[in-house]
Amino acid sequence: MLESPQEDDFPRAFEAAFGRLQVVVEEAYVSQLEWPDQVVAAIRAALEFGAADPVAANLLTNEALAHGSDGIARYQRLLAFGSGLLLPGRRYSQYGDLLPEILEHSIVGGIATLIAQRVDHGLARELPALAPDAIQFALTPYLGAERACEVAGRA
Repeated sequence: MLESPQEDDFPRAFEAAFGRLQVVVEEAYVSQLEWPDQVVAAIRAALEFGAADPVAANLLTNEALAHGSDGIARYQRLLAFGSGLLLPGRRYSQYGDLLPEILEHSIVGGIATLIAQRVDHGLARELPALAPDAIQFALTPYLGAERACEVAGRA
């Protein structure tokens, strides 16, 4: 059973977990030179973070959404962080200007939901194995299905 922070501790606990996640993901992202490889590294790092610290992953997803407007605002910051890492992908797509404005937010929200569900069901250890599918999901709108599948398969 995952332990939740006390109600008064939620903002502090969320910010601490979010800070740790940001460091892990940003370090992975900047360790690569090309944008598709940066996304691969960032997604792998996020999934490994969730597997290694399911309490933090639960706090950043399920608990945040359960904490009313404050929690939702914090969750939206999490999605905005991930969205910012995907935004450069628009220049890889011949349709970059035509892609929906909500695309990056939706992709990150989908991956966050995947993490939240696994953590909620006590299956956080499975998260790293989901990397190829999550990577393909994230890259397809930018690189096309064939190239995204190729990159995800290499990952």
